[in-house]
Amino acid sequence: MNKKTIYWTGGIAAAVLIVLIFWALFGRNTDAGSSDQKNLSSYINDENELMNQMMQDMENIAPAGNAALDFLTGMIPHHQAAVSMSESYLKYGGSDDELRQLAESIIQVQKQEIQQMQTMIDDIKKQGTQNAGQEQTYLNAYEKMLSAHHMDHASHKSPKNVDDAFAQGMIMHHQMAVDMARAILGNTDEEQAAALAQNIIESQNAEIGQMQAILKRS
Repeated sequence: MNKKTIYWTGGIAAAVLIVLIFWALFGRNTDAGSSDQKNLSSYINDENELMNQMMQDMENIAPAGNAALDFLTGMIPHHQAAVSMSESYLKYGGSDDELRQLAESIIQVQKQEIQQMQTMIDDIKKQGTQNAGQEQTYLNAYEKMLSAHHMDHASHKSPKNVDDAFAQGMIMHHQMAVDMARAILGNTDEEQAAALAQNIIESQNAEIGQMQAILKRS
């Protein structure tokens, strides 16, 4: 084999090696991008289904004659949706460590609060207390909140990844809980329900601020 042949063969080998390296890098990035988009699409589909089911459940609640009962009965499906959204976020590969910790906290805390609310509902029903005036005032605010939330969800910004989608959706979801909690304060004599509402306002407002900060840095 002469020098010209050696150089020619070496050049081909080097070119092939470069092509293989670029193909591997490009293919890997393409696969990763495709996977990220698939996860984002799957999460958004989950969120939309969960929100639609939640809204249907909340709109179909029959007045019970007691504002606290109406509040608790509506807040349970709202909490259940938050838990399911958080589980979906973790399932579809959310990568922000702070958001993942928040999602895990939402699952734990809101599952506990669902149990608390179910116990409160049983206790209030046993008491049999009713107040039509308080209930109507609460329900008026509740219906306005549901209508406003429909419009907010329709104006949802296009997220660039699962982290953005979860944070944007959960901010709106938390704001809905805060609005519900504010509506019940002053319209119930049930101390436990009022205490829960105050806790929801404080804790979820703090989490809204946390998620807004995460979105700004992303």
